[in-house]
Amino acid sequence: MSAPGVRLSLLAGSTIPLPVPGEIAVRLREVVVTETDDERSAFTLTLDAGRSGPLAALDSPLLLDSPVGVDARVCLVVTLGAVPTVLLDGIVTRVELTPAEGPGSATLEVTGEDTTLLLDRQERDAEWPALDDYPQVLAVLAPYAAQGIVPLVVPPVDMDPPLPIERIPTQHGTDLDHLVELAHRHGYVAYMVPGPAPGTSSFYWGPPVRVGLPQPAISVDLGPHTNVLGPPRFRLDSLAPASVTGSVQDPRTGTTTAVQARTPLRPPLAAVPAWTTLGGDLRERRFRDSGLSPVAAQARAQAEVDRSNDCVVGDGTLDGGRYGGVLRPRALVGVRGAGWSHDGLWYVRRVVHRLRPGSYEQEFTIAREGYGSTVPAVVA
Repeated sequence: MSAPGVRLSLLAGSTIPLPVPGEIAVRLREVVVTETDDERSAFTLTLDAGRSGPLAALDSPLLLDSPVGVDARVCLVVTLGAVPTVLLDGIVTRVELTPAEGPGSATLEVTGEDTTLLLDRQERDAEWPALDDYPQVLAVLAPYAAQGIVPLVVPPVDMDPPLPIERIPTQHGTDLDHLVELAHRHGYVAYMVPGPAPGTSSFYWGPPVRVGLPQPAISVDLGPHTNVLGPPRFRLDSLAPASVTGSVQDPRTGTTTAVQARTPLRPPLAAVPAWTTLGGDLRERRFRDSGLSPVAAQARAQAEVDRSNDCVVGDGTLDGGRYGGVLRPRALVGVRGAGWSHDGLWYVRRVVHRLRPGSYEQEFTIAREGYGSTVPAVVA
């Protein structure tokens, strides 16, 4: 399957993904991969399951002998020019055969999720004595190295090692649930990054990526340099920004300390943040957690304020061939040609990749905290 300058490779297998046979690859009709910054990635492969000839009299070849079956590991590699990119590393969870009108015609839909599914299969109760959140994450991820999952963990700035005589951290749920809960406390995110090689992934646990080199720009209304299919839409949600106030009692000293967070501390992407113009109209939330040190309580309140701050959101669709790259969520991207209010750097929340013969589209959702660019130019 290919669009101009774009090639897609499908690898699958019960344990190690390998290139699928040619007779299966030619049946591939559509690929949809959905990536977001708050949920695991999902994919759908649509294949022609038509039957013809004496060898297919018993059943569809895709059901009799196919590497793309339930629990198979699937890798999708997109090559633009000479640069291959692992678009997805996942596990098949469902196979659905849909007969169509006409003799021998049918469609097979193969759906699945990325390899975070491996961390979400078994609930367990565990204790982590004397381990703060950061070493807990490393301990939880260690057994998954045998399945090609490498930890990519950033220590939080607020470390509060628990004394065993005071409290023992516990886990009640799957490993993924526990990692997401620990990340939420610090305003962190937890997700799987496919690649860099087929059959491998990195589990990222750390702050949202809002610094560094942005991805190639989304170009709007720039003549031959335009790479979007129609103008993107932008909207402001004035109810999203919030402040957090309250108090917490130190479990060691018994003293009560005020907890207050009003201003986001993430690196700004907008010249005029919405919270500065909304003023007294910000929603105020009460801090209700207990049993925390003042440092940990302040960090959790600040994390809640930071998460609520991206209230300006944009949606659109990229032409993958013109864009010349694979737009990824959970990273920065530049926008140009949309006017001063919306040009500049944005955080990518969601991307839906749609690949068909001769077509590659990327539906995107981007967000930031306000209007105006903080940089004089973006990467083309």
